Amino acid sequence: MSERPGVRLNPPYMHGAFLALNAVSDAYFLGDGPDCIRAKAEQIHGRHDLCSTLMSCDGEHRINYTGLSVFNIAANLEGEIVSGLRRIAARPGCGAVFLGAIPMCAIAGTDYERLLREALSGSGMPSFLIPPQSGLAGDWLDGYAAVLETLAKGMDLRGAQPRPRNVAVVGYLMGRNEGDHRGNVKELERMIRALGREPVSVWLCGGRVADLREVRKAEAIVSLPHGRRAARILAQRLGVRLVEAELPFGLAASRRFMEKLGREFKRESAARRYIAAELDDVAPRLQWTVPHAFLGRRFAYAGDPHYAAPFAETVEELGGRVAGMILLGAPRHVPEELRAGLLARPRTVFEPMQPEVERDWFGLSRQRADLFVTTTMALELIRPETSWVEFGYPSDYTHFLKDEPFLGFQGALGFLSRLANEVTRGLYASTPVRP
Repeated sequence: MSERPGVRLNPPYMHGAFLALNAVSDAYFLGDGPDCIRAKAEQIHGRHDLCSTLMSCDGEHRINYTGLSVFNIAANLEGEIVSGLRRIAARPGCGAVFLGAIPMCAIAGTDYERLLREALSGSGMPSFLIPPQSGLAGDWLDGYAAVLETLAKGMDLRGAQPRPRNVAVVGYLMGRNEGDHRGNVKELERMIRALGREPVSVWLCGGRVADLREVRKAEAIVSLPHGRRAARILAQRLGVRLVEAELPFGLAASRRFMEKLGREFKRESAARRYIAAELDDVAPRLQWTVPHAFLGRRFAYAGDPHYAAPFAETVEELGGRVAGMILLGAPRHVPEELRAGLLARPRTVFEPMQPEVERDWFGLSRQRADLFVTTTMALELIRPETSWVEFGYPSDYTHFLKDEPFLGFQGALGFLSRLANEVTRGLYASTPVRP
């Protein structure tokens, strides 16, 4: 834990856990704690995600809480927890029950595993205990990964029948149920099908728990960075091959993604054909944009550290440069080699404290960066004077009503289009229009 004063610029553990539950449409949660549990769900529902179903106008919320607080923590509320779990499990739309606790309640020593067994014994309802945050060290990426690991360990995989050419993708951060992430899932599936493989399950994709169970039909698991441990657990439980891949974010990363999967599945020719066809489609569309919007331009970034390296790579291969990066996650989330490369860049820092950000970044000017790619959290703290694009969690002001991926070759084109438009708009906005 940092000794620096202030609050770190990094979403908390429960936010990540709720992002994961938001991406499993029939998952219901009971949290042992006060009403701030539901307030965290409200950060996602209707703000970051217009299509979220975490909350309900009829009161049948997917996120629920016990009401435990400092005033009643010494009381025995086990009976209330059991009855609450049973009420949730009885709801028609419930496909699985999740139980968790905030640190204040977890230290009381309640045997949550026993309560889950007692409450749901004989019901046949899948149930999962989300591990509590470890002290104050966990962040949103830990929370998201914890839900995936819990699912991977506890998922009923009986009747597993791995079939040739079936592939599951585990470790995609399904940030919301809007068109950007729905489009990403479709793009991942399209890339896998181009290699003659069938994607049977994507963890996570916005579907039901039953859709996640389809992983038991996969002969290989493709692991993505936001769920590495969950992918390893599933591969071991199923006795199938594990393929660790990078995020196909940007043209170069998408190419490497396809080349690696092509080698692993012995489909190199198919991978080459796909890459060539996609680049033939995408590259000509960037011809006008590159010299006007990217060449010599400066880009700043604040967001998910897993996207930081490919973001910088994308900007630099188009002739731009990175003016600084705020990485909203602990350094441990990024492999050591990548971490060193990121920290070698100017003005790059992991989860800084808010006073430092205000001192070094507040009012980010156009003289320092032509465009700021940022989450709402950093945007509202920094209040840039330059152009900005929302990207990542949270994105409260930017929404996608139709499928607009940012992964894969087509996703790279869409993402670069957003950046180019804002850079160009900023150039004209800073120049007085003559009559």
